[in-house]
Amino acid sequence: MIMSLKTSIAVVLAACFTMFSASALAAEPQIDAQAACVIDSTTGNELYAKNADQRMYPGGTTMMMTSILGVESGKLDTVMTVSDASQQLAGDVSRLGIYPGDKVTLRNALTGMMTVGGCDAAYDAAVTVSPSLDSFVQAMNAKAAAIGASHTHFTNPAGLPDENHYSTARDLAKIGAYAMKSADFRGLVNHASFDMPYADSGTKHCETTNEFLTSGFTGADGIKTGATNDGGPCLVASATRNGHTLVASILNSSDRAGDAAALLTYGFAQLAAPAAPAAAATTTATAAEKAAVAASQAVTQAANAYNASADAEEAYVLRDAPAGQTLSQIAAQQKQAAQITAENQKEK
Repeated sequence: MIMSLKTSIAVVLAACFTMFSASALAAEPQIDAQAACVIDSTTGNELYAKNADQRMYPGGTTMMMTSILGVESGKLDTVMTVSDASQQLAGDVSRLGIYPGDKVTLRNALTGMMTVGGCDAAYDAAVTVSPSLDSFVQAMNAKAAAIGASHTHFTNPAGLPDENHYSTARDLAKIGAYAMKSADFRGLVNHASFDMPYADSGTKHCETTNEFLTSGFTGADGIKTGATNDGGPCLVASATRNGHTLVASILNSSDRAGDAAALLTYGFAQLAAPAAPAAAATTTATAAEKAAVAASQAVTQAANAYNASADAEEAYVLRDAPAGQTLSQIAAQQKQAAQITAENQKEK
């Protein structure tokens, strides 16, 4: 019932979004984000900017660059063996949930990483692509400079907090716009869910953290969420319509998916609108569209809660644990599973 309701809402949303006329002109959208930028990946033109050069923490959107280097390494189908290094991450960070000795192709590890935000996978990918973590980080910064992201500096492949790890809305939009030119990269970031296959046997189920991707927005096709305590929630989102892929970066927003919908609606209207003074514009990035995104998010949360309660009835095996959890969440699930097992044994 929950999933059918979610599907129905997505269909309604898609129909509603299509009704926004291409002939309508767009006033600048009202967004919550502290900083944002929209770039047309197809042409490289910038369509919107708000505090676009303000230095901020990029969080998990850093993994765009990790994936770019993975794609361009030519090693996507290389089977990597998970090392101990990725298990030493400090803090309660989101993990794909791969463990020492696990074998998975770089392509599948990156896909899982971009779907759920797996910091552990980012570190294993780094040392698969480069001889060392340090050399990989150097390559990240060199690539950022080559793309034109001149206000960006990386210190790690996952986006973990560091005062010397920073970017801007404009730079993140540039990186996303560059990345979406690659068919291989697109294949990493467009999954609402993904069953990551291990190279030997079994799979790891991943559900996207990108609420925008599952919102029903017409043409939504990526990219990556992120969040840090100091930088707040962030998102780089993409959508493709009529041969144009637009990329929006949203930094420090309490409604990142809604902001993405508003920004990309504005961007597509800019492409469709004839040249005209800005004063003649009318709003297409409406509150209704943002509300529709919020409605889809609520359904997704309800479905996740339902699935979580069902999963707790089964033995909790680390390798088979849902991807994207933090260590504290994993510990809580293990405790809950142990309690249920003990109660079932008493009943017998």
